Amino acid sequence: MRIHGHAAAEGMGIILRPVVLAAWLLAWLPASIPAPASAQTGPGYQVAEWARIVAGARKEGKVTFYTSQPPGAQTRFVDGFRKLYPEIAVEVSRGASAQLFPRVQQELASGADGGDVWINTELLWLIDRAKEGRLLKPAGPATAGWPAQFMVQGTVLLAGREPFIISYNKTLVPNPLKGYADLLRPEFRGRMGSSELAATTVIAFYDWLEKTQGGDYLERFRAQNPKLYLGGVPIAQAVAAGEVIVGAFGQPTATKPLMEKGAPIDYIVPSPGLGVEYIAAAFAWSRRPNAALVMLDFIMSPEGQAAWHGAGETASPRPGIAGSLPIASITPWNPHDYPTEVANNYRERWTRLFK
Repeated sequence: MRIHGHAAAEGMGIILRPVVLAAWLLAWLPASIPAPASAQTGPGYQVAEWARIVAGARKEGKVTFYTSQPPGAQTRFVDGFRKLYPEIAVEVSRGASAQLFPRVQQELASGADGGDVWINTELLWLIDRAKEGRLLKPAGPATAGWPAQFMVQGTVLLAGREPFIISYNKTLVPNPLKGYADLLRPEFRGRMGSSELAATTVIAFYDWLEKTQGGDYLERFRAQNPKLYLGGVPIAQAVAAGEVIVGAFGQPTATKPLMEKGAPIDYIVPSPGLGVEYIAAAFAWSRRPNAALVMLDFIMSPEGQAAWHGAGETASPRPGIAGSLPIASITPWNPHDYPTEVANNYRERWTRLFK
């Protein structure tokens, strides 16, 4: 355990040994904002500084959270944060990365008040912001135990993985699908949902289909006349409602909540398959930097990871999270394969084919 200095205690006329300083400071935190159960000192974590950050977050009073998590995962995560930090209000804006991306860029350019923390899929953009010094560095107790390979540039979290799935309406599809080749079955023509290019993630998905299912697969897929939706959430809803009977693109987090409510929907995880890596970062231009750091720490913490990944839908990079899918079982698409020029060229070609 590393503790740097006794300034906080000495300033009150108290001298504590390093062995007891951490416990004293954690007890000193306001009772209404308890320290996480995972609050152990780790590399670079300073207890007194964290106490100051949490007190500052309480004074700021809220955190604005942008997220591309599907609703079920987002709700569990935010509920977990509110339970642990009830005096920090959470304002949530949820949408596909492509929907939130222009807002974040505008806020950065204009200096307008807006988001504090963002969970998304835009790794390369965030890496560029990290290199510019525009992201906050994690500073809390959850830095202990966070795997180094899931942190980029010291500020960008690789915060979880989720497989892409094929969903289907159990009432209307009597023979379950086995993989992407089944999407070409004649009975699915005009009755299949797929995604618009709502994010670079979806560009990678279609590109992966072409590279793994045959060079003419995308043309044959387009001939099925799929209905296009903005991401996996509306696709799952359409399948559950019978608007379409199969969804070519989706995620468990968008589908399982509907299953749990009794909707006649199920899904398969194709093998071979692909997945997405969720990215998290806190903005250095935030008007509430302390609250942003507290939420960033919650994302990394066992409590936050369990709230997000403990339902068997997604995979946590932090070991020992009950209910998490095995992180190694999901192969995420590689953002480095899709820099802006490559992504734009693919978007143009896809648009010519599908529009």
